[in-house]
Amino acid sequence: MGDALVAILSQPLWVFLSVLARISPPLMLAPPARSTAVPMRIRGLVAVGAAALLTPMAMPTALPLPGDVLNVAISMTGEILLGILLGSIILFAVSSLQVAGQTVGHLAGFDIATASDPGSDEQMPVVSNLLGYFAMVIFLLVGGHRQLMRCCLESFTAYPAGAVVFSTSWLVELDIALRHTFVIGIRAAAPMAIALLMANLVTGLLARTLPQLNVLAIGFNINAMALLLLLFASVGGVSWIFQNELTVWLDGCRRIVAGS
Repeated sequence: MGDALVAILSQPLWVFLSVLARISPPLMLAPPARSTAVPMRIRGLVAVGAAALLTPMAMPTALPLPGDVLNVAISMTGEILLGILLGSIILFAVSSLQVAGQTVGHLAGFDIATASDPGSDEQMPVVSNLLGYFAMVIFLLVGGHRQLMRCCLESFTAYPAGAVVFSTSWLVELDIALRHTFVIGIRAAAPMAIALLMANLVTGLLARTLPQLNVLAIGFNINAMALLLLLFASVGGVSWIFQNELTVWLDGCRRIVAGS
């Protein structure tokens, strides 16, 4: 009787753990749960609750529980890798504007003005943090978190629970997402970077024409004012670029879960 009960309960538990291993990385890496402001217990509770809701849906197509520990470890590793890949692609999307902020902050001389990034818990320029929050807000407003969860749901069609197989196409999609991250970062930073370079050129001309001026103090003030004005003027264009190009990252997630 006890062995029969264990056999009955082992399959649902196996499916639950497989689902939990797949959806936990996207929930941990994607905003807003990625922020350290969200306690780890809350993130874990959300992941467990989502896995409990998805387990009945994944049960009909799930593979049986492997008979040895090695196959169990291999199956769980595949689930975790798929989840990390989906979460990392969305993380790249948010990081694109942070790359733009680091570029602009460096040109404006704001490297010393740093603050702790709540996502990575590292010191980053304040401009980078600001644009990172901006990317997070746009991602949530356009429903990116819902589309990410939809990709996780659709992944059980091509990859049933316990049947995730590593594909070389995953590396291709990861490479596309990573290159697109730097492209969008450069596109978002280009107008502000050009204007800041012009401000630095003006500062240099002032230093050459009026050597008695305190060029360091004047140049920093000019860069600070130019940066604030440029951020205010270009926030609409940056949001438009990020919103339109967000589909590239999401399409990469869809191609991965489609098994293509």
